[in-house]
Amino acid sequence: MNNFRNLILITSINTLLVGCGEWQKAPVDDLKEMREKARAESNLGTVKPREITNTVVVEKPKVVIKEESTIDDKFIVITPDAQMTFNETQESVFKVRARVLIPGVEIKLVAQGLPQGAVLEPSKTEKDLYLIRWTPALYTVPANANMRTFTAKLVAEIASVANDANAQQVRGLVREKEINLFLFRTQESPSQVKVSGLANEVMEGTTTSFEVTVRVPGVDDKAAQKPRLTISYDGVSYTAGNNFLEQDGSRHIVADLNKKEPVYVGDFVWKFVLLFDTKNIPVQPQLAKDGTFLLNADGTRVRFSVKALSPFGLATPEHLVQLKIRLKPVATPEVPASDAAAGNGEKAL
Repeated sequence: MNNFRNLILITSINTLLVGCGEWQKAPVDDLKEMREKARAESNLGTVKPREITNTVVVEKPKVVIKEESTIDDKFIVITPDAQMTFNETQESVFKVRARVLIPGVEIKLVAQGLPQGAVLEPSKTEKDLYLIRWTPALYTVPANANMRTFTAKLVAEIASVANDANAQQVRGLVREKEINLFLFRTQESPSQVKVSGLANEVMEGTTTSFEVTVRVPGVDDKAAQKPRLTISYDGVSYTAGNNFLEQDGSRHIVADLNKKEPVYVGDFVWKFVLLFDTKNIPVQPQLAKDGTFLLNADGTRVRFSVKALSPFGLATPEHLVQLKIRLKPVATPEVPASDAAAGNGEKAL
């Protein structure tokens, strides 16, 4: 019986030890520590979001106070002509007005970078007026262009100051203005066509040499291309008051093989040498105004037009040439004496 009681007591003690876990550690102290932690967390309240602060350095703009003079270059006014266009070999003049708005102050205007030969000069008749004068030389425009632009600078400077109060303020005052000069090839057309050496009448069966001269501005012996001629028939065959038609005379004109190229004479004048050939080119018969043949005509009236062209495409008006080709008389065949006697009923001896 006693043994049974001892067994129950030992079993109860073992059960108590198993339920308490590690018996060396006091559970009361753990509970107390847990309560202290809970109390500390409750005192903290709601956790706030984390804030990140970036420091930005802002530089304040520096205020610079610039003291301006009450007188500046705006008191000088330069007014050139709106467009300055020039042609080769022709003089042109354009105006530039330059004035100062300050009483007692005088200015002078000078030009920088003008093309060769161009000048700026004060007007002799009008105050504050200057003139740009230029006669561009031939071939100032390149051969592969029709126009050339030049840029120059007009500079107005203080020349004198009458009022001492303004002297210090205007000292060194300068006004500048850029201008453009437009240069074109010479636009003057060829002119002064003259035909010499060809009379009003030539004989059939001859070859007559004659010359054509023409003035072609802008084209001299240094030109890359030479002028040329065109010979044509204008088709105006009937002139009022005549009983005949004027036929095509251009068919008789051929080049002189020994002088095929035009010759430069000087002062832009060129000479062409041609042949009027009625020896190798048959002469057409003379026609009446109704188109029928004039059987008793001793010649044929012809006409042709000459026109000269420059390498730039400019041309002269047509120059008309009229002349008469006198026909060679037809030789009467000689009749033998025997035939003449036979015709008279006589027998030749």
